[in-house]
Amino acid sequence: MALWFVLVIILLITWTTNGFCFWHKAVITLYYCAFSYVFITQLKEIRRQFYALPVPTAYWDAKSQWVSISMGFYFLPFLLILLFNYYRWLRQTRGTAKKVGVAFTMVPAGIVFFGLMVIFGMYGYRP
Repeated sequence: MALWFVLVIILLITWTTNGFCFWHKAVITLYYCAFSYVFITQLKEIRRQFYALPVPTAYWDAKSQWVSISMGFYFLPFLLILLFNYYRWLRQTRGTAKKVGVAFTMVPAGIVFFGLMVIFGMYGYRP
């Protein structure tokens, strides 16, 4: 469920970005949909391969490693999209006060970005 929450936020930000043409948005959407499919398929494979009661350490190791690798594939492009948005926003804004206001919005955006990373990282949580 958390994966879909993260994915919806990323795609909403992508599709509301004015600086991307339709094809860029379509490629980004296809990338995230394809990688989400690969991510879920690999999680199911790890579960099928290792899961037994009691849950072995190898299961948690494999799952944590896969989630750690996947975080880069989800959040590095997302960070680049956010940085692109803020760069365009700062360049288009006139006046120092407005630019400071835009800069201050980076703090809540960073908090949300970090929160999404934590939510996604909980897939790899190892008790």
